[in-house]
Amino acid sequence: MFRWQSQVADAQRVTVESQALVRVTEIELNRLLNRPLEQAVVTAEVGLEEPNLVSSQQRLYDIIDNPAHFQILRDFVVEDGIAAVPELRRLDALIRAQDRTLVSAKRAFWQPTLNLRADRTEIFDRSGAQGPPLPGIDDSESTIGLQLSFPLFTSGSRSAQKVQASEQLIGLRLQYQAVAEGVEQRIRSALFRTRSARTAIRLTREAASAARSNLDVVRDAYSRGTVSILDLLDAQNSALIAELRAATSVYDFVSDLMEVERAAARFDFFLTPQDQQDWFTRLETYMAERSKSVPK
Repeated sequence: MFRWQSQVADAQRVTVESQALVRVTEIELNRLLNRPLEQAVVTAEVGLEEPNLVSSQQRLYDIIDNPAHFQILRDFVVEDGIAAVPELRRLDALIRAQDRTLVSAKRAFWQPTLNLRADRTEIFDRSGAQGPPLPGIDDSESTIGLQLSFPLFTSGSRSAQKVQASEQLIGLRLQYQAVAEGVEQRIRSALFRTRSARTAIRLTREAASAARSNLDVVRDAYSRGTVSILDLLDAQNSALIAELRAATSVYDFVSDLMEVERAAARFDFFLTPQDQQDWFTRLETYMAERSKSVPK
């Protein structure tokens, strides 16, 4: 009886903590979505058969389970992600702009400054003027001027501007390389975790099946008086834990898959079935090209 009382109290504590964690997570999600912080969030069960996920495709599992194909998949997702990640696209735009700045700084050594200016003045009325207009006075005046300048001495400012533009360009390229390496590292690591989670689903289900069988055996032995109540409780607890691990493994796989999509700046939930099919088509084409390039 004391064991049951302790177990019930501990389970109630875990339940209260879990409920609080759910509410805290909902508040954080509402903040990110710019919604009222305590607005209820309606969730739905997500499984491996979710049609909005690429993971519902059996051919993806076949690629993950094949070591050679899984290596090609990693390379493909990395190339796809580097071309789509917003951080890298921003840096690429900055590099192009800085490259134009450097070209302008180099041309400043020989390229003059051209200034073209045109003005036109029109007097529509001369208030208070008496008598006829004076001869030779025109109420319209137009001027146009062209100025060409080339500074012979700038105290080294042009050289300094060129060096500064060059150094900033080198810095942006190094920053791009560092961010690209970070993106590649996140994608490859997330893919390996996804593969591990995929394997864990099968193993935890096997463990849950074995735990259920063990519980049946212990329950039968307890009914015949050959084992104690503690053995039965331990078997029930092991079976429950195994069932929870089997259920959690599916969520772990989906979570790792979301991490892959976040790292690659690509989310299945925003893709139509045709877009998913196009993604698989590009992947199959990439795999075919890689297979041809591998020496036999």
